[in-house]
Parts: sequence; structure tokens; C-alpha cells
Amino acid sequence: MGRSRDDVQVNGGRLGVTVGKFNPPHLGHQHLVTAAAERVDELHVLLCDRADQTIAAADRATWLTDSTPDHVTVHVTPDDLPEASEPWAERALAVLPARPDVAFTSEPYGAGWASLMGAKHESVDEDRTTFPISGTELRADLGSHFSWLVPAARGALARRVVVVGAESTGKSTLAEALASEMSTTWVPEHGRWYWEGRRHRQDQEWTSDEFVRIADAQESLIDDLSRLSTNGIVVADTNALVTSVWHERYVGDPMPDRLTASVDLYLVCAPDFDWVQDGTRESADEREWMHRRALEFVVASGVPHGVLTGPPDVRLSRAMGLVAPLSRFTPLI
Repeated sequence: MGRSRDDVQVNGGRLGVTVGKFNPPHLGHQHLVTAAAERVDELHVLLCDRADQTIAAADRATWLTDSTPDHVTVHVTPDDLPEASEPWAERALAVLPARPDVAFTSEPYGAGWASLMGAKHESVDEDRTTFPISGTELRADLGSHFSWLVPAARGALARRVVVVGAESTGKSTLAEALASEMSTTWVPEHGRWYWEGRRHRQDQEWTSDEFVRIADAQESLIDDLSRLSTNGIVVADTNALVTSVWHERYVGDPMPDRLTASVDLYLVCAPDFDWVQDGTRESADEREWMHRRALEFVVASGVPHGVLTGPPDVRLSRAMGLVAPLSRFTPLI
């Protein structure tokens, strides 16, 4: 990874290095790496990997790279050395494309480590006043400190609650109300926007490709809004499972290859009240069948689920009770 030693020497740019577990990457890490990258032409990050860590090093490297400038190269290296400056200086020199000009840390060991590599040391927020958080705190209680994660880590680690059901069963109302109660992000239904855009066409026949695009766009929207979650929960109004039900209705068969998205809890809205026409709906006669089919898909998925019945306040209360356990994360290693 990175450029060759000869390339660096010829180009004559300042080369920097930093090291850490980044387990998981948080805003303090992002600040360290970004601040370091601003002061050098090329920055290399040594990310330490140990076999017993909960989060894979490859994932941590991906999340960290997502949140830092382009001229940062992340190297995954085994965490197999004693906690002493000399062996880690030797490891850095073996990994880097050239001897570093400057080493950046937020730790007391930084000056000694830099000196052993023949580099200048620059400290970044060592007293943690800019970002008062540590990886130790995050690993111990991820739910309470979730907002400190870098966006890509939030997106990957957020628990996904998906509200499903037939038309006119209160899905959108519940999804937004649930997100409001929990002060988190919610994901609107992309398929509805898509339908709005095509509704005035003369030819109203649907194609399989359209449903595949809707499903993929919905999942992408869930991914994007998960990055904004600050409490570890994101609520989605439908996902590819519901799109597959619509595909089966209009095209004739479901989309099983689109039913494997990551979901932590399904909330199934039952059609136990009168169908309401809001100007866009068209499935009054199909509502019971679509509800049964969606529930079949949910059960087959093996994902925990709850069926919500009754008036909106009763549904919301039941949903809150089902979601609450998801906000409790097992401590990480």
C-alpha cells in the first residue's frame, strides 16, 4: 500500500505517520488523522489488528478511510508487539515507504516513538479537550457514545428497524413517529417517490428492472441515513422485502435475491382499519393478500418481528417496547 520509497524520496514531500487501534474509529481519531494530513504531503496510518477484537480490522480501516483525506493510506498491521516505543518504531519503518519526517499522536509515548524513527513529533489534542472521548469508553458502552463514531462506523453499526406492510396500514406514519420519539433518523419510502414520477405515463405497465432499481435505491437510502444516527437506531419505512411483494403483484414473482439486506427488527403493520385513499393508493382489493405475503417473507427471513395492531398510539407504544432492547449494545473487545 502507498508509494514506493524511491517515489517518496524523488518527490521530496513531507511524509507523516500515526498509529492506533482505531477500535472503533471515532471523531477524535478523525480529528487526529485529518489534522496530521493537513501538515504533510503523505500520511500513513498504522492500524493495529488483534485476532480477539470484536470489530474486524478491515472494517475499521474502511470506516477510517471514509472519514479522512485522500492522501491518507491505512496499513493494517498485527498488534503483536510489546507496548514499547522501540518495537513499534521498527514496525513503522518496515511498513512505511520511507523514513517519516513527522509522527503524530495524541499519546504521551509519541515523542519517544518519533525520536526512534528519526522524526519530529507533533501532538494532536493529547488532553482530549477538543474531542473528549476514547476507544475504551466507546467499547464499554457503544449505545451511550454512539454519536462519537465516524459516520461510516455509525452506518455499519446502527441497528436497523424496518416497518413493513400493505398499503394504507400506517407504515409511514409509524416510521416517522417512532424516529421522532427516539430522536433518530428515519428513511422514507423511495418507491412512493418513484411512482409519483411515473404516474402520468400512458403506459402503466411495470418492469422487473424498475422494482430492482427501487429496491436498490431504498437500501442505498437506508445506508446513507444510517450514517446520521446518533443513538444506534435507524427506522426505515419499507425495504426491499416490501418491494418484492409489489414485484410479485405486478410482474408475477418475488425478488428473493433482494431479501437478504441487514435488518435487526421488522415491525409489521396490520390492515385492521379501513383503507384510506390518499390520492396515490391503488390496492384496496389486494391489501389483505399483500399483508399476508409480507408477513410470510418476514417470518421466512428469521429476523425478529412484531405485528402491530390497533390505533396509532397503541402501535407506537408497542413498537417502542420492541425497539428498546436494540439500543443496548454488548460491550466490545
